[in-house]
Amino acid sequence: MWRLGVSLRTRLTLWYGALLALTLLAFSALLYFTLQQSLSSSMDERLTLRADQLRRELGPSIGNLGLQPEDVAPGLQLESTLGEFVEPGIYVQVLSTRGGVLAAPPNLVGGELPVPPSSLQAIADDRPIFVTIPVASGDASVRLLTEPIHLNTSGEVVGAVQVAESLSPFENTMAAVSRLLLTAAGLALLVAVVIGWLLTRAALSPVLRITETARHIAATGDYRQRLHVTRPRFGHGDELFFLAATFNDMIARLEHMLDSQRRLLADTSHELRNPITIIRGNLALLRRNSVPEAARREAVAEAEEEAARMGRLVGDLLLLARADAGEQPSMQRESVDLGELAAEVVDRARPLAGDRRVSLSIEARCLVMGDRDRLKQLIANLVENAIRYTLKNGRIDVRVRAADPLQQTARPVRSRNARDSGGPQAMAQISISDSGIGISPTDLPHVFERFYRADKARSRAHGGTGLGLSIAQYVAHAHGGTIHVASDGANRGATFTVNLPLTAAAETRRRVARPAAPVVLGR
Repeated sequence: MWRLGVSLRTRLTLWYGALLALTLLAFSALLYFTLQQSLSSSMDERLTLRADQLRRELGPSIGNLGLQPEDVAPGLQLESTLGEFVEPGIYVQVLSTRGGVLAAPPNLVGGELPVPPSSLQAIADDRPIFVTIPVASGDASVRLLTEPIHLNTSGEVVGAVQVAESLSPFENTMAAVSRLLLTAAGLALLVAVVIGWLLTRAALSPVLRITETARHIAATGDYRQRLHVTRPRFGHGDELFFLAATFNDMIARLEHMLDSQRRLLADTSHELRNPITIIRGNLALLRRNSVPEAARREAVAEAEEEAARMGRLVGDLLLLARADAGEQPSMQRESVDLGELAAEVVDRARPLAGDRRVSLSIEARCLVMGDRDRLKQLIANLVENAIRYTLKNGRIDVRVRAADPLQQTARPVRSRNARDSGGPQAMAQISISDSGIGISPTDLPHVFERFYRADKARSRAHGGTGLGLSIAQYVAHAHGGTIHVASDGANRGATFTVNLPLTAAAETRRRVARPAAPVVLGR
């Protein structure tokens, strides 16, 4: 049983919640400070407007009295003017140039507005100033504007007006906004985390199904299990859809590979059991003293033949195993004439053909760069396969020619040793056609698979290990060529075609030389 730490769903939800919390915090802070700045600006504008109105009212009165600023007596016709400008939470006060209070706020019980040093300096400098100060009337603090008053005639500073507004409504508003933002952000975060948890759970459900299916397969070895994948109505599917589809493809490939391995073990066991049985029987025969010498020689020859057959089978299996492991084959590179090689194979195969007619047609001399033994093995496997599946009195035709790139039926696989001429390369083509039992369309895609038997009822009787075509395909690809098969169906024969890159010299001669008459060998 696996032990998991924090689940992916929990981590995604936590990350989502943390990101959302930071976003809400930034938004709330921006909203809070924007509102605070807006309310503060509005308050300062109100104070400025009220101070300007009060200053316009007081300026003519002081000028008409004909008094110098320092001679204005406290309370001289000013309280009645200030009373027109006071409201709850709004305080106004008149100062002399030295900071003395000429008229205190009528609605400020038990005191006057403080005159901070910055206000005195502002009067001396003839400029307005805003300050926030506490007061003794019970308000926490007020926003205070001090603005100088000028004579209309000379513009001389004769005093100053102070207008203050209580900050209690402002502070109460900001406190309410803070509580609202915190409450709303908390609820939004809680709802978002719950919804995110549910959405993450729904979104990751395919991953959970994949995990459960993988555990079931690991525990039971049942590779028939598949994930139910439904393509969405819109679009081509999301990442999890493709993940589930890829998982199904992987399981299908594993199932196919295991089936192939089982067939490999079964077929290999069968192929090895027959020669071992024959060898053991011959050895038992040789132990007898009364066996004639001719029978002994025949038994030894048969045992050697079966031992060689086992050796070829083991060698073929080892070759394909190395190919699966990605090892580069140890092949010689030399110029090989495919016509001569095909002639050798056909001459050797004719005794095995019996009543079947085997013909060879060489239309051009085709030189390829490769391993002579492997190429001979490729042609021999194809010819022996054609003989094996061709009935008596049938026909097998082997044809060697040079094919132009535009005439190729399949795109060649480039090998490390094939030269790149910058365009399509001329190919040597060898084809083996027979009039045998043919291949059905359902079997055509699988003929190059190992131990695949299209006609399972006939294959044992006709011998063969089921590796010949796989090795032929491997050799063709290792030489930078291709191999393919075509058949019109059952009892209509089959044609295997191999394309191999011509050497540079052979391609040059093919382009400048005139076509030669084909050489046909047969019986």
